[in-house]
Amino acid sequence: MFEHWTKSILGLAAATALPAFGQSTLPGSFTDTGVAATPLEMNAAGNIFVGEFNVAPTQAHAFRWSSSSNSLVDMGTLGGSSSVAFGINAKGDIIVGQATIAGDTATHAFVWSAASGIMADLGTLGGTYAAATGVSRTGDVIAGASMIAGDVSMHAFRWSATSNVMTDLGTLGGRTSSGLALSADGNVVVGYSYLADNTTRRAFRWTAASNLMSDLGSLGGTMSSATATNAAGDVVVGYSTLAGGTTPHAFRWTAASGLMSDLGTLGSNYASATGTNAAGDVVIGNSYPAGNTGVQGFRWTSGNGMQSIEAWLAANGVSVGNVRTSSATAINAEGNVIVGTLSNGNVYLARVPSSAAGGGAGLIDAQQFNSGLAKVSNSGLLAANDAETAMDGLHSNPMQMLLAPGRATFWAAGDAGRQTRAPYDSKLGIAEIGYGYRASQHWQVNLAAGRTYSQADTGLGGRTSARSTYVAPEVILSMPASSYLTLTGYYGQGRADIDRVYLNAGLPLGTSGHPDQETVGARLRWDMVDLARWGKVRLTPYTSLTWMRTRTQGYREQGGAFPVDWRARVDRTTTARIGLDAVYPLTAASTLQLRAEGAHRFERTGANTSGEVLGLYGFDFAGQDIKQDWLRLGLGMQSRIGDGIASMMLNATTQGEAPSYWISANYRWEF
Repeated sequence: MFEHWTKSILGLAAATALPAFGQSTLPGSFTDTGVAATPLEMNAAGNIFVGEFNVAPTQAHAFRWSSSSNSLVDMGTLGGSSSVAFGINAKGDIIVGQATIAGDTATHAFVWSAASGIMADLGTLGGTYAAATGVSRTGDVIAGASMIAGDVSMHAFRWSATSNVMTDLGTLGGRTSSGLALSADGNVVVGYSYLADNTTRRAFRWTAASNLMSDLGSLGGTMSSATATNAAGDVVVGYSTLAGGTTPHAFRWTAASGLMSDLGTLGSNYASATGTNAAGDVVIGNSYPAGNTGVQGFRWTSGNGMQSIEAWLAANGVSVGNVRTSSATAINAEGNVIVGTLSNGNVYLARVPSSAAGGGAGLIDAQQFNSGLAKVSNSGLLAANDAETAMDGLHSNPMQMLLAPGRATFWAAGDAGRQTRAPYDSKLGIAEIGYGYRASQHWQVNLAAGRTYSQADTGLGGRTSARSTYVAPEVILSMPASSYLTLTGYYGQGRADIDRVYLNAGLPLGTSGHPDQETVGARLRWDMVDLARWGKVRLTPYTSLTWMRTRTQGYREQGGAFPVDWRARVDRTTTARIGLDAVYPLTAASTLQLRAEGAHRFERTGANTSGEVLGLYGFDFAGQDIKQDWLRLGLGMQSRIGDGIASMMLNATTQGEAPSYWISANYRWEF
């Protein structure tokens, strides 16, 4: 296969440090599966991955994972116990690999299509084993290797949808050959084959026009292998030994010259090419630097020769910290974006600007970068939680605001608190003023206006703050048996100021965004005032149902080398509460209040967050799991002070979206 990305990211482990609510489209992000999954190839857009995942300790199945579904799909087998996907076309709707048949008596090459959702058996060349390893841009041509009849040898094959036949491409005279990659149209296949002595391995290039497998030679040694080809199929890259040597050098072969060129090394005696761009003028691979201090990824061009990825970035103005690459395994069509692994085992993505592709220059550790994105995505909940606290924190004592008929009140109030439970680390503050008037025995109307503020840590020194101005109209209706029905509305407008910090080539760099936010909500509450007494203690049970909807506008970050285009996000909360207020008179002017409340949120997960790292890949983070049930305890006091009435309550919750602890204070005048 050759399209936007030309080579697979082989053997990258799936375990990452991403939070359970964070998913992305880069390898190593399949934490939602709960199993070990290894992505082996990605499509052109970088939003679909295929590979294998463990269904048992020694048994694996092929999978397909896409950002749109945000889930890993088990592609099954051909009737046996195992399978693995090796290749995917540009669109991501055709996948190839190998799978065992019923009884596990043989392994056959397969092709899977998204249209049918079925794994089709491509068979073998007569033997008991075949594997499809490459697929053309459109998915109608497939290459790989298969055992021939009698399992006496393995040959490269090419299959096309037009003929629906697996064609034996033969060998260069020996018993074994294998097709590893194709041109964009599938009319060129490259790989390796043994010569007649069955000890000399050579890179080959097969073309549909000639129907012949050509020996591409070597750099003087006895071994060479082709690993990738460009879009047209007229440039081939791989590795070959030198005369008298046993360790290989990377090579680049062109049809124009018919020659294999030695690309050299990074200073040692080893290098291997793993991919090339669409034009074939940029080559990537792996090599040891001088002193053999550890393999590094490289990028080669005729103008600059072979450079380590770190040196390539530095030459393009990127300050490189202590990050070190250990491979380069995939490259985009233009040749300015490279993917590989770091020395810590994480996947990296390196980029420099180009004429056709924008974006800044740098390198990101995909695991760290996506973990940071997940933290920022969670900050969309700040405004929702602020509104919820205003509604069921600051306005959680409507019976204290109840007036005598014909009386009015004016108040000033505030909340301050902190959320310390993972994944939160935030603080909040709310201030409001309000007016209330009880027109008759049957109803009272209140109107409040206020401001909310909250701030959360998003890692590496980044912060997100949310500010909002709100109004909260309220009606209290008198019901039979000394009970009251309170209907409260909420409307808030504000914005979030989001400063995201990430590591670019190991050094901190920041971007910022300022999306608008809007919250609407309503609460229905029923209080049964003084339903029971226990000595001097008056008991008032209550229940409520609160609904909130917060929309965070989509926005594009400013600054940094890897800005993100975030799509709009809508958070919804529906929460039921049941509680009991116990009021004890301390003096004629003061009372003590104790509150116990249980809450249940009906949503099991939060809203998904999606966007695009500009010019690179899309992501879709699943909404975090919601802690649906929690308890709240409150201890408060109300007392007449001066010309007004002051009240204060300390609150704490066991878990959930509410602040871990907060204090509510109110001072009001009646007239």
